[in-house]
Amino acid sequence: MVMTLIIICLLIIAGFVFITIELFLIPGFSIPGLAGLGMVGYGIFKTHQAYGPKGALIATAISALAAFIVIITAIKSKSARTVGLDYSEKDVTAVDDYSYLVGRKGETLSTLRPSGTAIIDGKRYDVVADGDYVEKGTPVKVSAVDGTRIIVNPN
Repeated sequence: MVMTLIIICLLIIAGFVFITIELFLIPGFSIPGLAGLGMVGYGIFKTHQAYGPKGALIATAISALAAFIVIITAIKSKSARTVGLDYSEKDVTAVDDYSYLVGRKGETLSTLRPSGTAIIDGKRYDVVADGDYVEKGTPVKVSAVDGTRIIVNPN
């Protein structure tokens, strides 16, 4: 009877060791995690066979408490912070606002089919022609701005 209890305890402990290895060392959910869950489940099953429903309830409660401790430890660990995505906003720049260009005039640097480049107020911009095709060197006027898209018409 004591030997059975020792084997069951070792089985459940080994299951939690495998689950801990899965949480801290191996990304994703793979063989050690499945093996650990299987060992814990089999340990509880063997407890039910050897000690009845009350024994299985006690083993389940102890296993749930151990799982809670492992999860809390995993969440608070340094390795858990490196696993997830970083949503910080460092090195992020705002989208340029080109609305001040509406009505300004310039000249195309490349053929617009319908997109290309143009010089407006002495600066180079990526632009889109409102029509289909505009030749290189054609004077243009900014008719609209949609986000970062600068729309021009031949002048």
